[in-house]
Amino acid sequence: MEPSKYFSEYFDTMYSSLSSIDASKLAEAAEIIWQCSESGKKVMVVGNGGSAAMASHVAVDLTKAAGIRAVAFNDADLLTCFANDYGYEEWVVEALNAYEDAG
Repeated sequence: MEPSKYFSEYFDTMYSSLSSIDASKLAEAAEIIWQCSESGKKVMVVGNGGSAAMASHVAVDLTKAAGIRAVAFNDADLLTCFANDYGYEEWVVEALNAYEDAG
């Protein structure tokens, strides 16, 4: 595919995706994250595949830029250990249980 056509289609897709975002849902998510931080809790972010890298980026941005405690569960050792012991379908639940705050 010609580069200019590729980029044109890519930006069209990005525009379409961004245009379909419900801003009220983003505001709702932001409020939940803020309440979590205000109550002394941490935000736990999970992703699969390429989304694991995005989860890590979000956790770092929340921590560094917003001062919100956040952790991402995309460490290969943690993921494979929990997946081996509890199954791929349950590893996230077990990781959340291991790192959750009381209350």
